[in-house]
Amino acid sequence: MLIEKIMAQAHASPDKPALIHNGVASSYAEFAQHLLQARGYLSQQLAHGPASAPGVAVLCVDHLAQAWVLGIALRSLGLITVSVASVDEIDGLGLDPIRCLVSWAAENPPDLAARASLTGCSWIKVPEDLGRAGVIDKGLGPRTTAHAAGHIIQTSGTTGAYKKILRDAAVETSTLDLHADINGIDASSLVFVRDFPLWTAGGYRWPLLSWHRGATVVFQQWRDFHQPLLSQPLTHVFATPMTLMFVGDPELPLRRNEAMRLLVTGGAMPRALVAALQQRLTRQVYTVLASTEALTVAATLVDNLDDLAWHRVHPAREVQAVDEADQPLPAGQVGLLRIRILDGVSGYLGDEAASREFFRDGYFYPGDLAVFHADGRLALCGRVTDVINVLGNKIATAPIEAALQQRLEVDAVCLLSLPKPGADDEVHIAIEAGRALSQAELQAAANEQLKIFGQVHFHLLKQLQRNRMGKVLRLALRQQLLAGLP
Repeated sequence: MLIEKIMAQAHASPDKPALIHNGVASSYAEFAQHLLQARGYLSQQLAHGPASAPGVAVLCVDHLAQAWVLGIALRSLGLITVSVASVDEIDGLGLDPIRCLVSWAAENPPDLAARASLTGCSWIKVPEDLGRAGVIDKGLGPRTTAHAAGHIIQTSGTTGAYKKILRDAAVETSTLDLHADINGIDASSLVFVRDFPLWTAGGYRWPLLSWHRGATVVFQQWRDFHQPLLSQPLTHVFATPMTLMFVGDPELPLRRNEAMRLLVTGGAMPRALVAALQQRLTRQVYTVLASTEALTVAATLVDNLDDLAWHRVHPAREVQAVDEADQPLPAGQVGLLRIRILDGVSGYLGDEAASREFFRDGYFYPGDLAVFHADGRLALCGRVTDVINVLGNKIATAPIEAALQQRLEVDAVCLLSLPKPGADDEVHIAIEAGRALSQAELQAAANEQLKIFGQVHFHLLKQLQRNRMGKVLRLALRQQLLAGLP
């Protein structure tokens, strides 16, 4: 488990930084000491309940460094952890049994005592300074239970709604080296993970991979997120396109670092953004193809514009485009994307119907259409549910949306087909733009990209509705547009 890795690193290189949180560094020796103190305190508190009870520990902690310390300690005691952004989310988790709610005294979130009473679990309020609280460090002993530990991640809504994935702490260890290799992380790495929370796949996996390899993790919360780019010799930066938009601010001071890998996941990058990143930060910009369920399958260096669309699948990952009978298709034919699961995940917690739909025969089916090039590269061709049908033409929306976004130089484009009373569906394009667009510009773009669809309706919006990971909520947008149509 991770705690053993950290203890070994603390013994081998006690003064090496394990993490830097808001500019404050903690060595591996300090990190290990904090873990042991937290483990000792939590073990004492959990001893007041049923000794053999399994269950979930809900982390109600905003401070990422402290949340990680408590989470690692809880998992080492045999519990499953889940993190929430606010106490209001606890009731909607749908998890049973919840063993305890865990908070940190420095934050003191409200109403935890009442919520613990309602759910029939305990509330553990961890002191701000366990050292001064007199917790005895007895070293790393055996787990207090025989139950499997793990961590629950919530998906970003790719499959239609937020779902929960349980990552078994023991099983996931078998694939950590592979995924560290895919991302190029080793013991010398200084990895910036910004403020991604523990309920996200990236917020959990990126620090996990880094500490597994003995690297240093940089968190930045509640202040200017570009500061570590100026003050630290970063080797890796994990980000989504939305979190990198600051590079477009010419007044913001930035520093080039050609030794730094910028690994971007969670959505397609506009060409203008890539150009700005390569000009102001580093030439090493990577597109990362990954999911909460199947983890990372490709990290592709952007040498030219084709690399924005075509992913180089890592040779250790099995990825296929298949037909409706689940038969692999040859290069050049568009099919359903499926990815071989490596670490035993077979479905979503508490959602058997979705598990049957998206997990089959050891593969995860994310709902994407994909095609392979003859050289083995993979391109996504939109989602199965994002295919529009107008006058019998079934077209994946993603390539058209990307082309329109680049041509119009706007922040986002979403292509939908909407019903017209007494007639065939018509194409509607919602555009999020920070500048005015003329009808001539829109019509020229439509003529180039959408000739086969006839009349096209444009909707200029200040902001498209998105989920917590920044992905456009297509169903909500569809309803919004339908409500405004005559």
